[in-house]
Amino acid sequence: MGESALLVFSFFMQASIGIMLFMTLGKILHADQEFKKAAYLAAGLSIIGVIASLAHLGKPLAALNSLLNVGSSWLSREVLFSGVFMGIAVLYALVQYLKVENQGIKAALRWAGSGIGLIAVFSMAKLYSTASVPVWQGANTFADFYGTTLAVGALLFLALSFKELQGKDKKILGLIVLAAVVIQAAVAVPYGINLGLGGSAAHASAEILNGLSAAVGLKWLLVLGGAGILLWPTLQQEAKSATGMIYLAGIALVCGQFIGRYIFYAAMVVTNIGLI
Repeated sequence: MGESALLVFSFFMQASIGIMLFMTLGKILHADQEFKKAAYLAAGLSIIGVIASLAHLGKPLAALNSLLNVGSSWLSREVLFSGVFMGIAVLYALVQYLKVENQGIKAALRWAGSGIGLIAVFSMAKLYSTASVPVWQGANTFADFYGTTLAVGALLFLALSFKELQGKDKKILGLIVLAAVVIQAAVAVPYGINLGLGGSAAHASAEILNGLSAAVGLKWLLVLGGAGILLWPTLQQEAKSATGMIYLAGIALVCGQFIGRYIFYAAMVVTNIGLI
């Protein structure tokens, strides 16, 4: 279950963090909106992510043991910040559900969740980029993880809050999604081309990627195509005519990003030691 659990953990947690981030930005622009659906989904995805993380560790107590080296281990930091983020996301969803009127508490939770979440994504990327797996090393992992956070987070927030947002907000979110996936592609494509020039492990990963060329092509078709499709409904004034296109774009982009995360783990070839 190891790699499957890691796939679910990293993808769902980054999507949840992205939703929290854009929910925080959305409240700055529209203080009168609550974005409850987005809050509930962010909490749900974070719970699934943490459960997947525990499944990967094998035993719940292993998660506690992994926190013993926060000062020196990126794995410990990943576990810590992801767990704290989940707690904040769940608490914020509960506050929304109970209709707590204190706006200060809500704002504090949103900003804390966004900040801790971005640190959690950095911890994830740093953990993988410093492992003895050439295909994970370098800026590509950071671009992939933050790109997923922004693209999927913005997309899900837009889909759940379409009626609560104004036209210019929808356009900006659509452009953010497109920019995030274009940056992902701009970093990933040359990185993949140059991967075969590395050592034996890097060359082996390049061979795996060549064998998965159909999946890689499908990933970029869905991701870039979904982001492109998303631009059209964000420019429309009528919510009814745009909703179907948003769902279509969302399915394409989320599936593409999920395929990409599968490829991320499938291409793993270790040089000496694995994650520490």
